[in-house]
Amino acid sequence: MQIEGHGLDKITHAYSYGSAPLAINTLNTNFDLNIKEFVTVNFDSVAEAVDALGGVNINITSQELKYINSYIGETAKVTGLSDAQITSTGNQTLNGVQAVAYSRIRYTDGGDYKRTERMRTVIEAMLGKLKTKSIGEINNFLDKILPKVYTNITSGEIFSLLPSLASFKISESIGWPYETKGITLDRWYGVPITLESNVTRLHQEAFGQTDYTPSETVKNISNQIIQRTGYSN
Repeated sequence: MQIEGHGLDKITHAYSYGSAPLAINTLNTNFDLNIKEFVTVNFDSVAEAVDALGGVNINITSQELKYINSYIGETAKVTGLSDAQITSTGNQTLNGVQAVAYSRIRYTDGGDYKRTERMRTVIEAMLGKLKTKSIGEINNFLDKILPKVYTNITSGEIFSLLPSLASFKISESIGWPYETKGITLDRWYGVPITLESNVTRLHQEAFGQTDYTPSETVKNISNQIIQRTGYSN
């Protein structure tokens, strides 16, 4: 992707270069979007949030069990929390460190796409737990967790959403880009084939914009990526 001030680079680097504002700017520029609000969390805050909810129920497969305990050890060191290992597959209640470790697994079938799916699975499980709590319990939860969250949404706005919590749901998600191909330059990159066609499909499928036409900015960036990689199809 094109990152302001840094040229073509991995989109994941945008946050490290300029935190949430540059990450949002990069998404909006490369995808013809208009994202304005954000919430970002680190390992500590996610682990503490899961623990505050009493854990989350997650199904662990045999492939995931092969990798999860090494991530549990790493996450425990970062957070300073328990490194309790998981010894069996199937549905079980994961604590905060275990849930974060689960969401970090990337070497099973599906690779990074499956990893981001696991992140959404944890979020869905947390939302499900929140829905079982009273308004008072949710207020207490937010009082504890919000100071650990980086967001441009005010606390008042967040608290105003509580009466609607029961209706919230995470809809079916998609992996993007739809078509990608790896290339090693100064490092490995996952290249959208092409940015223009992938962004067009995103707007058509995710937003129902059947008459969407990519901006000149997206077209230009797409051409730059083709020139850099040689990948046009």
